[in-house]
Amino acid sequence: MAAEISSDPNKADNTHIELEDKLDSAVETTGKTAEDVARLEAVSFQYTKKEEDRLLLKLDVIVLGYVSGAYMLAYMDRGNIGNANTAGMSKDLHLSDNQYQWLLTVLYLGYMLFDWQTVFYKILPARYYVPTVICIWGVISGCCAAAQNFGGMLVLRLLLGIFESSYSPGLAYFFSFFYYRREMGRRLGYYVSIAPLAASFAGAFAYFVTVHKHALAGWRALFLVEGLPAVAIGLFGYWYLPSNAQDCQFLSEKEKKIAAARTVRQVGDSTRDRKLNLRFFFQSLLDLKNWLPTLCYFSFNVSYASLPIYTSTILEGMGYTSINAQGLSAPPYLFACIVVLIIGHLSDRFQRRGLFLTLCSGTAAIGFLILCLVRVVGVKYFALFLVAGGLYPCIGLVLSWVANNNGSDSKRGAGFILMNFVGQSGPLVGTHIFPKSEGPLYLKGFWISFGFCTFAAVVAQVQVFHLWRLNKKLDAEFGPVRTALHAEEEIGEETDDSENFRYIL
Repeated sequence: MAAEISSDPNKADNTHIELEDKLDSAVETTGKTAEDVARLEAVSFQYTKKEEDRLLLKLDVIVLGYVSGAYMLAYMDRGNIGNANTAGMSKDLHLSDNQYQWLLTVLYLGYMLFDWQTVFYKILPARYYVPTVICIWGVISGCCAAAQNFGGMLVLRLLLGIFESSYSPGLAYFFSFFYYRREMGRRLGYYVSIAPLAASFAGAFAYFVTVHKHALAGWRALFLVEGLPAVAIGLFGYWYLPSNAQDCQFLSEKEKKIAAARTVRQVGDSTRDRKLNLRFFFQSLLDLKNWLPTLCYFSFNVSYASLPIYTSTILEGMGYTSINAQGLSAPPYLFACIVVLIIGHLSDRFQRRGLFLTLCSGTAAIGFLILCLVRVVGVKYFALFLVAGGLYPCIGLVLSWVANNNGSDSKRGAGFILMNFVGQSGPLVGTHIFPKSEGPLYLKGFWISFGFCTFAAVVAQVQVFHLWRLNKKLDAEFGPVRTALHAEEEIGEETDDSENFRYIL
């Protein structure tokens, strides 16, 4: 766990002196180079916590605000097929229930097979890469309005999954270019809170679009209206989105120097090179501490993928009309949005991921258990609040856990590729567990979801124990973490066996 820098000015001065001495020693040993001088200038740059907080606020607005807005559109484009189906898509395209489920599955098949594109965040400038894929998936989503049969819609959904996998799975990795480990949980909480917000908005928006008469069928208008705004957001990103903090045109010169100092303290250089360290990359793929949260992510995705698609169907099974079901699907997700923000804040404050993962996953499991056992409509509707409020925080927590506990960009990138390849297999299960034949109670889907949430809660605790043992070994080898420094403020590339690096539980 990262140690906090004291607010005492004398201790802060000592921190900078220690950092400068460390660099000076390295320079004397190896010979002074332009890179050494640049690193020394960056790390010795003095700034206050207030100035750093102002920088972080700007990054939150610029980076987090942009990618979260685009993620809302991506999430809506991914899940609007459920509302489109409720509005008559299957009837117009003459789809069987099995064909409809394949339309759900094929998107995540694209996600799973092309999740390796996360590495492009390391290789390509995000300023150009991210807006391009946003524009492409926006066009594809809008084209779904023109589909005339099962084959055409299947191809479009596959392409949508491929290009959305170029964007969403790598965002947690992208955030690690801007934020320290201790800052990631809250930011990923903000980002992930967009998912339930989008789900709640999608239900209300679908109701508004489909309840009115259009020249097009309501479900076609829904695809068109929700797809094309992504193109506008993508074009805006070419001007607005930075590749890293020092590339941000909205920062002052002093704020760019602060960003450079933070980068040096995190990775040992004022800029991040675009090369992959293959040794670290493949080490990460075999690392148990990456496999355990990956199993959690798989388990969460079984329900995370199916819940927003099938919520209106589940509500119809409770006896509501299709229109009312779309409207009633919004409140549980609004509640989940609030819970995600609260959990993200608490997780960062206490620097704990596993504890909150277990609590949230357990809450979702209780909600699914109620849906399995209870027949009272009001109680079942309340259970949807427990499911959404418990499930959605888990995504941000498990993503930040992988980002926190891999010491280099190459290891983090590999960790996210592993997580997304295995984790995105969860929706291949989740999109098939609520067939019409199981209606109106859908017990099969609820029991499967209950089992996976319970399994994830147990695995999270196994991971906590594993990381605790690794920290004990590091303490035995190096002694206690030096309180004058953040773990992020090591000079040189941060590695898992650094004397000041500890795993976040």
